Amino acid sequence: MKKIIATAIAFLMVLSVILVGVPQVAEASPADMVVVYVNAPDDWEYPSVWAWDDGGNNVFPTWPGGEMDPDPNNPGWYYIYLPNWANNVIVNANDGEVQTDVLSTEGNNVWIIIDSSDDVEVTFESQTDGEAPEFVERITVFARVPGDWENPCVWAWLDPDGTNAFEAWPGGQMRMVGDWYSIRVASWVNSIIINANDGTVQTDDLQDWIQGRDVWVVVSDDGSAEVFNENPDQMVPNITVHALVPADWENPCLWAWSHPDGTNVFGAWPGEALTQVGDWYEISIPGWANSFIINANDGSVQTGDMSEVEIGVDIWIVVEDADNFRYYYSEPELPTVAAVDEAADEPEPDEEVEEAAEPAQETEAEEDAEEGDNVWLWIILGVVAVVVVVIIVVVVSKKKKD
Repeated sequence: MKKIIATAIAFLMVLSVILVGVPQVAEASPADMVVVYVNAPDDWEYPSVWAWDDGGNNVFPTWPGGEMDPDPNNPGWYYIYLPNWANNVIVNANDGEVQTDVLSTEGNNVWIIIDSSDDVEVTFESQTDGEAPEFVERITVFARVPGDWENPCVWAWLDPDGTNAFEAWPGGQMRMVGDWYSIRVASWVNSIIINANDGTVQTDDLQDWIQGRDVWVVVSDDGSAEVFNENPDQMVPNITVHALVPADWENPCLWAWSHPDGTNVFGAWPGEALTQVGDWYEISIPGWANSFIINANDGSVQTGDMSEVEIGVDIWIVVEDADNFRYYYSEPELPTVAAVDEAADEPEPDEEVEEAAEPAQETEAEEDAEEGDNVWLWIILGVVAVVVVVIIVVVVSKKKKD
């Protein structure tokens, strides 16, 4: 159970476009959404919400979830739209370092007042003035910039009509999250500029990307930039994970993710079922995954974490039991069935000693038996000899009388 809980927490660790089967906020219409309001302490920076349903389906692919926006009409309050099926939430801040316990929205608009992680009030009665700000679907812009580019920002707009996402240059300031600077912008933008140093250095207009999807920008020292719709760090070929599990591990599954950013390959525990091929179970997954758990029996048994393994390389995992497992980057030689049976029939070392001693004891017993048999043989022979002598004497004596 402790492992499962740790794994559930691991769910709380931004690659939504490559995940399969993970419901996203952007896929729901405002009519199917609720608003979560949060009033948090001043030292809870960048409050976010992690959300899921009772079946374990997550709204967001990685912890800490969806970042909330400040409500301009209600100072101190943050808000976020969620699909109404996501009735479980955790409010967190400071990049997930502080958080509440699990809170229930019951599928309704909810106001959450946080005094501390352990002192939280949840109410379904409005605590803010007016309507919530209009729902705006958003994407995330990630950027990696030269070392001398300070305080990078994003300028974003819709071409050709010129509608800007921000009021004034240099735009929205990005913040470091993991290995990337990032910022959320309205999904309708189709043009961006990455700039820094109060707008004195910048890229050209960047438009070579798919509108409505997250975008990654890598800026070189000369200001030129490469644009991707996938994290370039994770653009590696798929790999195959092979697993050998105990006979009583039924329907083995793989849970896989990227460490340390926490991007999950699958939407919910226990992950995806493996397919048996010969002696091995196997499954093909994105090559960027570098952490694995093999589990079975509906997730009730599992290995520990295999973290930070080499990416982009097939892996073979041999599970003896929940606490004993090994992995290899090439298929290991496994003992044949005959060898296994022979090994199973071999006695333990102590038994071998006892068996070695028993034949010696039997030999001594046999020698004693043989000596005893010899004694009786000589006695019988002696008796026979005496009888023969007596008969001869009697016969001789009788002849003399005659």
